[in-house]
Amino acid sequence: MPSIIDTQIIDLDFRIPQSEVMEFTSLYFKNSQITKDTIENVFNNTGIKTRQFISSRDWFDTKHGFLEKNEYYKSRAVDVSKKLIKQHENLDLEQVDNIIFVSSTGFATPSVDALIINELKLNRHIARTPVWGLGCVGGAVGLSKAFEYSLAYPDKLTLLVSLEFCSLAFLDEDHSKSNFIAMALFSDGAASALICGDNYANNGRIKILSTHSTLYYDSTDVMGWDFVDSGLKAIFSKDIPNIVRSKVSEEIKNFLKANNLQTTDIKHFLLHPGGTKIINEFENSFGLNGGSTKYSKEVLRNYGNMSSPTVIYVINEFLNSGDYKTGELGLISSLGPGFSSEVLLFQIQ
Repeated sequence: MPSIIDTQIIDLDFRIPQSEVMEFTSLYFKNSQITKDTIENVFNNTGIKTRQFISSRDWFDTKHGFLEKNEYYKSRAVDVSKKLIKQHENLDLEQVDNIIFVSSTGFATPSVDALIINELKLNRHIARTPVWGLGCVGGAVGLSKAFEYSLAYPDKLTLLVSLEFCSLAFLDEDHSKSNFIAMALFSDGAASALICGDNYANNGRIKILSTHSTLYYDSTDVMGWDFVDSGLKAIFSKDIPNIVRSKVSEEIKNFLKANNLQTTDIKHFLLHPGGTKIINEFENSFGLNGGSTKYSKEVLRNYGNMSSPTVIYVINEFLNSGDYKTGELGLISSLGPGFSSEVLLFQIQ
């Protein structure tokens, strides 16, 4: 079965304490109906200590139009992706047969993967799949698509890059609750993974056994973007934790049952940390103790919600911990627009 050989993450130049983000969010909403007490209460309950951004603190004090934001997205996306890819030790770029680029916070045609291929002079015959619009579920979906490619081509190597600059969607003079929640939770980040098939020379520590994709009908308004003159405007529903409780948990349990497993067979839960309420709902639904989701909480605390790459940060944290044994089973899970979920069953090799 396909394996994850390696993961890499980016620590961006600008790390801002959550308390400081709260201060400039208060300035954004000083003439709104959202009170300072509300802002403090929400920020203090996010579980976030610091966040990372592609821009300095001063950048947020100036208005930026959509065109300026998008040009900034394109140039920085290429730079950050190149740095990220080069962090994979002993990676011969000529050996990469397939590239999947996942992002939902900017636009580029040619797509960013094409720009990366040109910059790094990757194989000009490389298979490539740019993926847009999946939001927070994108990193997990990228892993599933790499899994499928590796099943079909077991001697090939896939490079997955997941990148989001969520701060470009913080909208000045937008006093909506969705913009407020975005400013309380989201940050910037990029992560990558190398995935190979059975016949590739280097097998990794995580063997992907099965994947499961679900789109829940009549829930397209739960999460996504609105497109406005100043850029991308976040859409969030307060019902997301309820959906986890009423639909997602049952879907995952059915997925495990189809693989002749129960929740108690799963040792590791590598969840996309969409927020503390979502993590809590997973824990309650599956009867988990805090230790089962500690890597999700740690990434949320130190980075915030970076949308699609966040789950790869969680996998990276888990792999670097060494806190696992051969044969143990785990789940990788993310939620996103659609409303949708993606789950991967894995085993430690």
